[in-house]
Amino acid sequence: MKDFQKIYEEHHIAMVRVASKMVNDTDVVSDIVQEVFIYLHEKLSEDVKILHLRSWLYRITFNKCVDHLRKQRKFVDLSQAEDVKMEEQATSDPDKKAAISRAILRLSEKEKVLVVAYSEGLSYKEMADLTEIRFASIGKTLARSLKKMEYELKKEQHGMFR
Repeated sequence: MKDFQKIYEEHHIAMVRVASKMVNDTDVVSDIVQEVFIYLHEKLSEDVKILHLRSWLYRITFNKCVDHLRKQRKFVDLSQAEDVKMEEQATSDPDKKAAISRAILRLSEKEKVLVVAYSEGLSYKEMADLTEIRFASIGKTLARSLKKMEYELKKEQHGMFR
């Protein structure tokens, strides 16, 4: 299990960062990341070969976040979220962080996964694997998703992101 510990240490922070961008609830993020690593541990115990571990971890984390968001939509309309708190991210301005978070929440599930994957520096191939969008379409789909996010930010912030 030394391999598992090493994998955990190398990838835990990235999975927390990804889940935080998608879910924005630190308790839920902790639960999701814990589930991801429990699932990985089970697979490794079963001697399942995971060829592309990094992509696999991102995929499982994204899937668990999407599952959580789908369950939440039964109770709350996430597109109306107005008071989102985020962990420390790329910008130090809390108003910008909250606005970016709300804009991400307004994207479709695939757009959300794509934008978060892009912000994490995943390759187009990895993004294609994660979203099941054809590799040839990733660039165009990502550009549209980012444009949609930009529109949401401009609409909400009246020039903060111009």
